[in-house]
Amino acid sequence: MKIVTYGKKENEKILLLHPMFTSAKFFDFVIDRLSNKYYLIIPTYSGHYEDSDYISMEDEEKTIDEFLKKNNIDKLKAIIGFSLGGNIAFHYFCNNQDKVNQVIVDSAPIFKFPNIIKKYFYNRYKKCLLNIKNHPEKTVKELNKCFNGMGKVQQYVAPIVTIESLKNLLESCYNIEAPKLENDSQRKITFVYGANDIARLCLPRIKKYKNSEFIKIDSLGHCCYFRENTDEYIKRLIR
Repeated sequence: MKIVTYGKKENEKILLLHPMFTSAKFFDFVIDRLSNKYYLIIPTYSGHYEDSDYISMEDEEKTIDEFLKKNNIDKLKAIIGFSLGGNIAFHYFCNNQDKVNQVIVDSAPIFKFPNIIKKYFYNRYKKCLLNIKNHPEKTVKELNKCFNGMGKVQQYVAPIVTIESLKNLLESCYNIEAPKLENDSQRKITFVYGANDIARLCLPRIKKYKNSEFIKIDSLGHCCYFRENTDEYIKRLIR
């Protein structure tokens, strides 16, 4: 994992977690809007840059914890995670509820699929990665087919993701626990999904968090609310 920061360290801290096959650069367009008020901590996961492999959420979270400890940070105002980053944000929060004031889980596929379904997605995504390595000119088109129209933001990272990383990434996408949470912890969570986002199909599984906030945006897809209505997103969701 590589971590970059922006803003003054004395400000309240926000951890931003990007979608799969992207990097910290996913947030470049919003840094100026947030870094004048908050200290931004933005990782790029292992396996999402050259000469690295993604192992697990736990491995990534360990690196985050080491960074926070090294920098004497014991409290985060918010974690905001998108897609895979939403899964990591949710998992990290469930294990560190006292460290986090708020978590925004956006477009996260909080599923726990049987092996046969995970194998289906692995084969589909593996074919996509092989296709874009063999036909770079079709990268955006191929990614859009598999990843809800995310090809434009994934096109520079996806070609360097290894098949070994892909196997482990699938576990972080589709093997997610939804543990029991006390009411006070539930109130810290905001779940965000577009009405056209296939990840919304996990909603019946997480509706048990009755004290959490659920935001469903009409006619938008995967991670679109943040990218297309950024100022409204910031004003509405970051408390």
